[in-house]
Amino acid sequence: MLKMTIFFLLFSSSLWSMDLSIAYLKGKDQTLASEVSALQKYKVLIIPGVLAQSFISDSNNQIKLTFLFEDGFKEQIKLLETLKIEYEFLNLETENSPGKNALAITNVIEKSILPVLIYSHSKGGLDVLEAIRQNPGLLVKIHGWASIQSPFWGAPVASGFNNNLVLRDSSNNLFEWMGGDASGMSSLTIEERNTYMDTNEIKNLLIVINQKIKFLNFASYKTNTLGIDTPLELFRNYTDLSDGANDGVVPLKSALMKEHGVDINFIIEEEVDHLMTMTRYRLDNNQYSQKTHTISVLKLLL
Repeated sequence: MLKMTIFFLLFSSSLWSMDLSIAYLKGKDQTLASEVSALQKYKVLIIPGVLAQSFISDSNNQIKLTFLFEDGFKEQIKLLETLKIEYEFLNLETENSPGKNALAITNVIEKSILPVLIYSHSKGGLDVLEAIRQNPGLLVKIHGWASIQSPFWGAPVASGFNNNLVLRDSSNNLFEWMGGDASGMSSLTIEERNTYMDTNEIKNLLIVINQKIKFLNFASYKTNTLGIDTPLELFRNYTDLSDGANDGVVPLKSALMKEHGVDINFIIEEEVDHLMTMTRYRLDNNQYSQKTHTISVLKLLL
């Protein structure tokens, strides 16, 4: 009987997922004092994704991309400081496996005096989910969680590297050289993520998470136009062929749980690649605002 109930919930849940894309876009226009006051009652945790340290000038990462990109999450941090919203940017070893990073996330949540709002980017979403799996009691401290472009069901690019012997060895060595481990790369593959997400434990946990906290999935995509329209051009085109619309790394169907029959509210934003939500390409005139993106997402968690 229990199995039949769980199956029914999973099968029917996608009917009740709310598309918050319009509310999100409207929320970019104006932020009221009452909304800021409400957000000040929480602590915002920014959980970065894989390779994030390469986009931060004062990190210890051996590879720095700040000559091409602005500091990652700089706009999010400036926003929260300006609005006097308590926050913490988790300086994780992002090339580690979700299992290892989950411990650091757990410690920060447990120590927080205020209830937390989680803004997790890319692999950071996998790390958060694993933290909750290891310790479901964390949910009493979490008010809301926005997963931003997280490859819950894996990234074709990661599988492509992992399934090629030469590329796998090179990427594993790179992850280890930067302070992580080989499991950090494999944790992003379609094969490993499908195995993880399709367990009854995770299916049941997602139902519980959605019942206990405000949870939403943010996904985006970048269409292919003439010329190089994103620094992730090659990855985007590769992913287009195998898995359809994507942000240059993560397909919509990987970032959105509603695509797998799980009742999670979602946002889809057009013409936004995987980097635009956390940094800005210095040679690009695109003025996508991480500030308005972030505040609009956070307001939907209230």
